[in-house]
Amino acid sequence: MRLLQAISLWCLSAACVQAKYVWPAKTDFLEDLYAMQSGTIRFGFTDLIVPCGFNSGEVGRQLAAEWIRTVFHDTITHDKSRGTGGLDASIMFETHRDENNGAAFNHTLSELHEFVSPRSSGADILALSLVASVASCGGQKVPLRMGRIDATQAGQAGVPKPEDKLTSTLAAFAKAGFTQQEMIALVACGHTLGGVHSTENPRIAGGKASPSNKPKFDSTSDQFDNVVVKEYLSSNGANPLVFGRNETTNSDKRIFGSDRNVTMTKLKDSQTFQTTCATVFERLIDTVPSAVQLSDPIELIDVKPYVDKLEPAAKPSNVAFEGKVRVRTSKSTGRDADTLQVSLSVLTKNGKRTAVQASRMMMGGGQSFGFFDEVFTWYQFATEFDAAAGLQAFDIHLKPGKAKEVVLNNQGSGYPLQDKLLFVQAKSCLDSKVQNGNLTVTIEAAVRNDVIVKNKAPVIQMAHKISQLGAVLPRISIQPTQMSLVKGKVTPKYMHYAANIKINANEATTTFDIQYGSMTSEFHWTNRLDSC
Repeated sequence: MRLLQAISLWCLSAACVQAKYVWPAKTDFLEDLYAMQSGTIRFGFTDLIVPCGFNSGEVGRQLAAEWIRTVFHDTITHDKSRGTGGLDASIMFETHRDENNGAAFNHTLSELHEFVSPRSSGADILALSLVASVASCGGQKVPLRMGRIDATQAGQAGVPKPEDKLTSTLAAFAKAGFTQQEMIALVACGHTLGGVHSTENPRIAGGKASPSNKPKFDSTSDQFDNVVVKEYLSSNGANPLVFGRNETTNSDKRIFGSDRNVTMTKLKDSQTFQTTCATVFERLIDTVPSAVQLSDPIELIDVKPYVDKLEPAAKPSNVAFEGKVRVRTSKSTGRDADTLQVSLSVLTKNGKRTAVQASRMMMGGGQSFGFFDEVFTWYQFATEFDAAAGLQAFDIHLKPGKAKEVVLNNQGSGYPLQDKLLFVQAKSCLDSKVQNGNLTVTIEAAVRNDVIVKNKAPVIQMAHKISQLGAVLPRISIQPTQMSLVKGKVTPKYMHYAANIKINANEATTTFDIQYGSMTSEFHWTNRLDSC
């Protein structure tokens, strides 16, 4: 109990931002990755760790274990007194070190590479990788915050190694801000999955070095459970870091017994193990440089809209408005997806409201599924408005069968619509032909006539992913490109602008914003554009 109490006090000393969710939010993309793992709409983030024992066809690998190990190695070199290191993705510059031997780290970074964006740093994605791995393997929910900043160079060395003396290991954890009890819990929780690769640690694994020779930490290495604890306490197991022939490398044995088994005895209780692991892992991923301010934990959004299209319609005087509403219909919500009716009431600048019906998506039953039995049901809508009316905001209406209708207004202000600067997706595209190592993105935007400033054009802020020497993850550089007026293309309410931008062919999955004065159209993905 004292261990959990001590850890729970930690966030009081951290910079945590408390705020109610208001759409749209900078956390929306990470929440999508966290929420939806399969079904009608999914993002593929956890494809490589579901099920828990998945190895991508490579003998001896367990990706969930590798993802957790990568996070630990990145974080544990934190220097609490100096406020440096921690979970900052500096591991991408450190894979050549002896303490980070093996291919697991670069494998992990390669697998997470495409999800790095201006709203999801490499370090945030690493944090999510641990949260998702624990969930996939049967562990408890680990709270996830965002706001981590990627390092631009290698950090300090100092990951504890199996041959280190206990005093050295204790000192390394203490330097990172972890107590002896937290150290024991972190190692036990981390070693409930995976094992030791003989190709990387032949002295520890024993036998012939081969991908298939990988002694496991416990007999249930693809389940997040406390068998690793029970087998240690009963002196009946195969953990090569406990029962290995060489006492010098039996680091788990030294760590587990360092407080005379007090902590391990507590962790023998399954519920205590799960709760403690969730808490110490939260503590691990929230260990960041002192200059970093983390957000409040990301919660699954109960009802969340997605505007897929807001642009001039084929009919020149209209604006097309299309999108979806994601409604959480997990058993705990009490909502019945089969009887739930969803609609929008759209507010125009003249103060009038127009009802827009949203129908359940048919593909795949119109549902997405997440960890912990979460279910989300999708309702889609498509309509047009007279551009002269001007769109301002919308509310979402839920009618659960015969029950009373519920109106959601985004904490009182409505879900905002901005129709002064529009991204014209129908006229934007990605040319897949590689020229001099680059692809060409064509982007079109429309600016409403009544806000146009003479001789001023929109600017595209493209998130260029720049390759870094010796690192798998890219550096993101936001670079502006001014758009040009599309001559001869004038709709009744809008002027159109366009630009062609070169992006690295190896980094084609990226995002861009469009700006015009104080107006923005944000977070558009290049890989979702049609081909030119």
